[in-house]
Amino acid sequence: MAGSDRQAGIDRISSAMGRFRVLIGRRVISRMALSNVAPALDLSDLDVLVLVPAAEAGEGVSVGDIARQLRIDPSRASRLVAGLVEQGFLIRAVAQSDARRAVLLRSATGDRIFAEIRRVKTELIREIVGDWPEDQLSAFAESFDSFTTALDARLGANPDTGPTG
Repeated sequence: MAGSDRQAGIDRISSAMGRFRVLIGRRVISRMALSNVAPALDLSDLDVLVLVPAAEAGEGVSVGDIARQLRIDPSRASRLVAGLVEQGFLIRAVAQSDARRAVLLRSATGDRIFAEIRRVKTELIREIVGDWPEDQLSAFAESFDSFTTALDARLGANPDTGPTG
């Protein structure tokens, strides 16, 4: 790829990222799912639910795991978790691998909300890519996953540096 073509591709990705950030920032998909199933929950609650495995999964996650994944203060993560446990969306349990470690699992109610979020998101994506040829969909899925993984790794190492927007 020639230097100018490469730069044009990078510029196009940067522009698309800006538009995507605005769309994601509005949290349209999550808001749709919440309004369908649990209008009392807030978007931060939803962020936590997505990170916590179902009760049948065995090992859960800790409040510290949630704080690291969401890149929030542990005390904020603890408050979010406490509210979700109180409302019956999460269950506190003991880790099977280490009885001294407290973990969180989704309750049946939490699972229903999680399933609805996945359904709404999947349907929206299905509508958007519905007329794409299989090879285009496959290439996009692979490229988008690779890009997102690399970006997460880059920003995960030091979230205060790197590309903006």
